[in-house]
Amino acid sequence: MWNHINAPLKEKVDILAKNPYRFYIGQNVWAHRNSRQKILEDYLNEAIALEDFELCQKIKEVKTFLSFVNNHKTKRDYVFILETEETMWDVEVRYYLKKEDNLLKLYKTNDTNEEFHNCDASLEINDYLSKKDVIELLENHFEKWREFYGLPRFRTEGLIDEKEFYTMVDSIKEKRDHYINKAKELKTPFIDFLEKANLDPIPNGKNEYQWLAKCPYSKGKHHMMVSTKNNTYGCGWCKKKGNQRDLENYFKEGN
Repeated sequence: MWNHINAPLKEKVDILAKNPYRFYIGQNVWAHRNSRQKILEDYLNEAIALEDFELCQKIKEVKTFLSFVNNHKTKRDYVFILETEETMWDVEVRYYLKKEDNLLKLYKTNDTNEEFHNCDASLEINDYLSKKDVIELLENHFEKWREFYGLPRFRTEGLIDEKEFYTMVDSIKEKRDHYINKAKELKTPFIDFLEKANLDPIPNGKNEYQWLAKCPYSKGKHHMMVSTKNNTYGCGWCKKKGNQRDLENYFKEGN
């Protein structure tokens, strides 16, 4: 209680950003979640008077976040996060969150009829939920689908702005580059074999062991997954998996 009441302005804003169940404004007196916008508006005026423009921006972000988590609704109860453009297909995609029971579920749509598709990603609504969690949720989604759609481009801001979007993209690129370099350090003779077989193996950047190579069963029409952790491969399209000996036998059979 007292750490709320006696905290300096910046710390009070940080506390509100965590959306605690109770935010104390006096001894045994707390502000319910539906009354915190007025408190933040007062804090914003204080920050303006102090000419602390960084804190002003922080307060605006917290106001936006609390608004949508607690009581903000758009058409069909979906809250707009941002709009992107997939670099591989040049398709505009809009991302939304929807509150369902105690979860915030991620949805996307890429048509004018606003047909929403569940992304199978969600956040539990609790006292510690913050905008950072929403950003992490979306970043994980982009990383999951990176090799299929590429990294998206920014188009329109919503809950997440352009700067936050490109911070996500840069983070994904940094992790990808780290794993690519690590995979090359851990390169095994199996990769050398794939190179000699003209299957053009490349690290895919998801972890230090995972590579992609042309699938010989499809005559190189698509890629298969390769792991240097156990020197195996697998192709979901062709329903094939094995190790170097299996590929050697396949090639010996004249395929």
